[in-house]
Formats: sequence, C-alpha cells, structure tokens
Amino acid sequence: MKKVIYLLLITVAFCAQVNAQGYNYMGKHILFNANVTVSPSWINPNPMTPHLTTLSAKAQRYLGINYWVIPSIEAIVWEKGSVGAGYNFYKSPFKGKLAVPVINPYNDYYYYDYRDFTGMITAHGFNVFYKQYVGHTFAPLGHYFKFNFDGLFYNYSEIVPSVAPEGKDMLFGFKVEYGYDFLVLDRLRLSVGASIGTTFNDFSLAFKQMTDDNYSTDYTISDYANSRMWMAYWFGIKLGVGFLAF
Repeated sequence: MKKVIYLLLITVAFCAQVNAQGYNYMGKHILFNANVTVSPSWINPNPMTPHLTTLSAKAQRYLGINYWVIPSIEAIVWEKGSVGAGYNFYKSPFKGKLAVPVINPYNDYYYYDYRDFTGMITAHGFNVFYKQYVGHTFAPLGHYFKFNFDGLFYNYSEIVPSVAPEGKDMLFGFKVEYGYDFLVLDRLRLSVGASIGTTFNDFSLAFKQMTDDNYSTDYTISDYANSRMWMAYWFGIKLGVGFLAF
C-alpha cells in the first residue's frame, strides 16, 4: 500500500504543477471527490447477503449489490478536461467449488470430488483518470466521458469451511464512464454516471458461473477471487459528490 500512496501523491503533485497557471473555474481548479459505484451482484454473495437471508431467493438475487468506495482528487487542466487520481476499496464474500481428492481405502486409488466454499475478498488500489467534457459545457460541469485505469491489490481467504490457505493477488483494469456533473452554489459538485470496462485477466470462469451451475473443473480459490473481481468491476452506476476547494 505504501507504493500506492506514493503513486497517488506523485500524481496529485503533477496535476497541481501542470495546472498551476492553467484553466480554472471561478479561480479554482482542484476538486476533492467522494464516489460510490454500485452494480447488481445477481448470482454472487455480496455485502448485502447477511441482511437478506429472510427474503426469498429471487429477492436476494435482485436486491444484492456490489459496491466500490472511490475517493479522489481532480484538477481542471483545460476548458474541456480534467485529470485526477484516487483510491479504490472493495470488500465482498464470494463462492465457488474446489476439487478435493478422495482416496479409495480398498485399492489406494483416488478420484476428485467437488465441494462448495464461501470466501472473503478485500481489495485496495489506485486509479488515475482523464475526463473529457462534451457538448456546450466546460470543466467541471456538464456531460463527460471519463477514461479510468485501475490497479487493484487484494487478499482473499476461505471462510466456510475454512480449510484453504489465504492468498493475495493483483489485477489491472480499464473502464469508460459516461456521466453528468452539476454544481451547487459554485462549490459543491454532484455526479451521476455509468461505466463499463474489464480487468486484464482470464474471466472465462465468470461466464461459466453465470450460465452453468453444474460445471466442474480444476479451478483454484485464486481463480474464483479473480472472477469475482471482474464481475464486480465490469459494470457500475456511479454516485458522487465533490468539493471545488481551491
């Protein structure tokens, strides 16, 4: 995490330096943002799962959500654009099935059976982005396209039945967001948007989980963690609030 913090500090310092004599809105060009991105989790356990256990399976399917918490700092660099950097946080249970060798006590041969498990994944990371405002508007308000690169560092472990070792991994991802920003009292910025993207890993397991409940193959707990990250990342609805500070 120290490397992530250093990278964010360097990016912020660069943004501030580039923009020191550049474009601004009413004399101000730095914004601090607090964003949340949500999406339906459908087939996956999620942070809402413990609170939905009394509801029907159909209700759990459609009320469960993924969420990302994404604070960031942003600098207006020209009339139609801004750049920024931020921090990513994501936490959720996930599920899968693991191959387990079963030994025949009579002939010492073994075969593989499959058992279900539930794990927990916690991700931290960074993002850097560029926002291009479009139409008859200018930064930091109006319609925009946002191009986002993310670095995600996460830990995972099995919690039921808790026999698999813990692990950690990293992913990178890219997404494009379309949204709208508007200002209140020339200081407070409210944002809504929708994004679509992908992590740079093999996400074929995600499609198998979504389309075939009876698949059986030799995937590891790490593969399921990667799959869960992709399913939470590829689509999102963003709600945000920002403050035009200075």
